[in-house]
Formats: sequence, structure tokens, C-alpha cells
Amino acid sequence: MSRQFFVERAGRDAALTHLGITAQENPFLTDAYVSARQKLGGEVWILGTREGAAVEDAAVAVLRRGRLSTSLEIPSLPISAATDIFWQGVYAFCKRSKVTDLEGGTFGSSSFELPPLKGETSRTRRIEFVVPLRGATPAELSSNHKRNVKKATAAGLVIRRSADPELCLAEHHRLMGQSLGRRSARGEHVPQNVEEWPEHPAFLEAGAAEIFQALQGETVLSSVLVLRSARAGYYESAGTSPEGMGLGASHFLIHAIGERLRTEGAVGFNLGGAEPGSSLARFKAGFGATEVPLEACTCYVGPGWRKKLRSAYTLAREDPRRLRKAVIGGRYKLLVYAIATDANVAPVPVPEGTRFAALSEQELTQIAPVADDAEFRERQLERLERFGKSYAFGVFQSEVLAHISWLLPAEALRRDSPRILQLRADEAEITACETLPQFRGRNLYPYAVQQLLEIARQQGIRRVYMKTREDNVPSQSGIVKGGLTKIGTITVITPPLMPGRAIVLRRLGR
Repeated sequence: MSRQFFVERAGRDAALTHLGITAQENPFLTDAYVSARQKLGGEVWILGTREGAAVEDAAVAVLRRGRLSTSLEIPSLPISAATDIFWQGVYAFCKRSKVTDLEGGTFGSSSFELPPLKGETSRTRRIEFVVPLRGATPAELSSNHKRNVKKATAAGLVIRRSADPELCLAEHHRLMGQSLGRRSARGEHVPQNVEEWPEHPAFLEAGAAEIFQALQGETVLSSVLVLRSARAGYYESAGTSPEGMGLGASHFLIHAIGERLRTEGAVGFNLGGAEPGSSLARFKAGFGATEVPLEACTCYVGPGWRKKLRSAYTLAREDPRRLRKAVIGGRYKLLVYAIATDANVAPVPVPEGTRFAALSEQELTQIAPVADDAEFRERQLERLERFGKSYAFGVFQSEVLAHISWLLPAEALRRDSPRILQLRADEAEITACETLPQFRGRNLYPYAVQQLLEIARQQGIRRVYMKTREDNVPSQSGIVKGGLTKIGTITVITPPLMPGRAIVLRRLGR
């Protein structure tokens, strides 16, 4: 008997029980969760794999139909999402249902390797933190977390537990806003308008979630909304006041939730995800949590003409000038420079206290916001996501980050669209070179170029390229100071009404 994909429309009552699905450890796969998603609108479907009549694994999927697009959201992909059988079934369902946008989430999922997907537009690597609750012994807290739990206990904090939106939701949203404000001030990406999230009352009213709060007297200091299944909890959202932070209320509350769930027979408390290296990741890890590596994805699976029509509609509303540019097409010219890595170049003098170093993924995620360039950090994170790993290097002055450059091998450049340079396996490009405003004029750019040439040589790279716009004179000066020589030009032409296509005309010497 072979494994097969299945998909069925969820009924109004006990949709999963009807299919014989008893995934007791996944809060995103319960009848209460299905009911909540139905209350929020859209069509709810159950999909997964089975052998004969026995369901192997499954997931909830929500279909939403619009005028220009139809989306299918799978919040918690099952283990079978590692197989072609699962995705062939999903693609077939998307085709029948005229889905244009497919979103595969991994909230509460087990760890698995996500295969390359058709129409993939983004892939996000993420980590969730799961506190094991099996047995009579609680998970080991970090020393800092132990101190905070003890401090909160001494301050007389108590726990309130409720699924009544009228009793607890307003306070939950108020505290969420305060916590998200603190994270935003640290430069982290956070959601906005939490008070408008309709899923919270829907989760509570359907019995899919409950709220735990830490109180001192009548004052709520910390709040966590927990999605529930028979044997697990999922930390969906949380918030703590400044007073609560001072008393260790969040540490006290999360530890207490885990203990309550453990005594009720739960085997795990999933604290959700966090950016690697962030303060939130360190906070969650301190509860003795196990890190679960995951990947989420989005795909465009609709017809090309619909995507163009939708893009044109969005541009017409949000950026008419870009729409006009897309309609008439455009062109730009790049100057291309190159050097052999064994060439002799005159060293560039730099101020004392200058240090050059590779930047890890964690260091990129921890870059502080730049006052004079609000998008500097976002550009680094976008490149990190696009290339799948860090190829970034930094120049530091007095231990302050002053410049970033990326050294991309040929295999990484294949992910770029359009393909500007066509490199051989032993060639690379230095690109995305950015000096922070307060450090410009100190030769940090050509210094970084020369350091990267040496690193490329050590990596077995024979030749390195750089390119820049023909009107970017400061960049051209830095490249030449670094020792590279102009070898030609590349013209990139965007045809009219084809913003996703490009014609690349190369006129290069060697």
C-alpha cells in the first residue's frame, strides 16, 4: 500500500476527528484551531499524506479568494513536506483552486529539510525554542532566569489563567505594545497594530488558546497567549510592562506556564521563534529550551499574466512613477572592473585602530540601526536571506562597524536575477560595498577591497570583479584605489511592460 496525498474541506464540527487525526502535540492541528480559522473567514482545508485509510500526517490550510489573487496558507507544515508526494499534491490542489500565492509556514512544525519548490519567491531560515516537559523534573533554567523567578516570587506575583477575551485581552494587547516598542527601539523587526489582530479573540472564543498573566495585586505585569493542544502549548504572543521587567515577571510567568502544562500531561511548551543571536533568542534559550531549526517559504504558483496585472495594479496605487517606468521600460549602464588575485597592488594607508573581519550571520542580525541610513541594516539582512549565508566582511574603527563589503563566489551569484556577470568557478565578485556616512573619506573602501582580494586568493579564487553605475564616481575611485582595472561595460535593458525581464548586453575584455 503506497503513500498518497489527500485534501478535504473542513466541516463545521470536529473536522480532524472525522478524519481520524489525533495530532495531540501540535496546537496548529486541532479542531478548535480549525474552528478559529473558520471564524476568521476563508475556506479551511485539511491536507497531508496517508496510507490507505490511515492518515500519516496532516496540516490545516486556509484558502482566501480575492479579485486579483487567491492565497493558500499552511501555517504548520507536516513532516511529509520533505517529500515530492506532498508538494505534487499541493500544486495540483493549487491549480484546481486557482491559487496564486502559496505560503508554507513552520509554526510548531518538527524539523525537516524543505526541498526546492516550484515558483519559490522567498525562503526563511528560522529557529523555534521548545521547552521539554516530559517527566517529573522541570527544564533547567539559566542562572539569570532562576534569579528573576526568585525575585518575582518574593514580590508576591500570582498567576491568572483565562480564555475570556473580556477579562484579559485588552491587557494582553497593551503589554504586547510595550514589549514590541522596546524591541523596535533595539532595531528588531516587529509586527505593528497588535490591537487590531482579530485572531486573538477568535482563538480564545473557539477554545484554541488561553491567556496566562502574572499579577501583582490587581496589576497585570506580564501576559502570554498560549495556543493549546492536548499535550502541548505554543507561545503565540506576549508582553510585559517595564515594572514587570524589573521584577522578572516574564521569567516567572513562562516558567509557571511550563510547570502548569507539565502537571497536566503536556510534553512540550514551544516558545516560538526568534532571530538567531537576538536578545529574544537568548531569553527563550534560558528556559532550558531545545533549538529546532526550520525553514518557511512563499511561492507564486499562478499564471504569469496575473502576476504582472497585480504588480501593475499595486504600482498604480502606491508608486505611479515606477509604473510609468515599467510601462516604458528602462536601461542603465555599469562599469566593470577586474583584477587577478596574484597581482601586486600598492597597499592603501588607513588610520590606526582599523580592523577587518568576517561577519557571521549572528553579527549581521545584530547590526544596530543607522541614524543616517535607516535601511542599511535591512539591506544586509535581505542579502543574508537571498544568499542563504553570510559572505559579508566588516571594517571596524575603534571597534565600531564602519564599512561592509560582500565577497560572492560564482555559486552564490547564480541566485541573483538578472545575471549581470557570468563567472567561472574560480572567479568571484566584490559587491554591496557600503561605508557608513561618518566614516567616509578615510580610504576604508579600497582597504576593504584589498583585504578581500587576499581572502579570495586564499580561497583559490583566480580573478575578482567589481561593478558600479557609470554615474557613481566615488565608487569608481574606491575601486581603482583598491587596484582593479576597468575592463568594459554592461548595459541592462528592461523591455516595456516586462518589469521582471532584463536584457544584459556585455562588452567586456579579459
